[in-house]
Amino acid sequence: MATPSSSCGLRIALGIILLAFSLPAGAQRRISADVEVKQVFQGKSLTTTKSVYCANNGRLVVVADKPSRYVLVTNVKGESKFWLPGSNQVVVDNTALASSRDELLSLFLSGRADDLGLGLYGYTLESTSRDGKYLVRTYASGSRDDIPHVKIVYDNYLPVYCSYIDSSGKEVSKTYFSNYVALQRLSFPCRTTQISYTAKGDSTVTRTIYSNIRADQQDPWFDFEVPSDATAVSFEEAARVISGIAK
Repeated sequence: MATPSSSCGLRIALGIILLAFSLPAGAQRRISADVEVKQVFQGKSLTTTKSVYCANNGRLVVVADKPSRYVLVTNVKGESKFWLPGSNQVVVDNTALASSRDELLSLFLSGRADDLGLGLYGYTLESTSRDGKYLVRTYASGSRDDIPHVKIVYDNYLPVYCSYIDSSGKEVSKTYFSNYVALQRLSFPCRTTQISYTAKGDSTVTRTIYSNIRADQQDPWFDFEVPSDATAVSFEEAARVISGIAK
């Protein structure tokens, strides 16, 4: 799960469009699902629909349908190619703006459910406690650039709540995980609700719903490669194409 950060510009606008458990050996190698992401901020909403194709080697292919058609190919290192099929243009990015570590289904498939991927960002377990039937773990970061503490609450060892806590003890973001389904040896929450707070007291609510989850089924999208004749463009040009204002 990516650490909340603050930035601006077209790269983040594009990133928002893009973004809209432990797994034993011998379990699923490939999982795909359809995803709907609805984000609400200051009374305005943006709905993104896409399909994700996750492999346990960290490769992720995202095929987005709404609000714009695009295909993203990335890995755990954040080495990404963002392809626009309508114009056959591609953005190549190696700055980890988009990474398979940011996709929840990839985290579960790769066995990172226990800490929701926090260890990938340098967080370490700080404390463990019980609150009734719930197990509560707090993780700490040694980096000044990260939110210092993250709390995860588990029900029957499955994450049901996660919050990022700043140095003053205030929650800056929280996520609820629900509607768990069992798929062979994988348990996965088909619904997440994230609430992120701004310095001005506003909040952004993001609801993500996974459906039609498929394990180890053949699909050419898992092995998709961007066409070799695609024209390389900048993030700014890609954003203009996506927004429909390209000349």
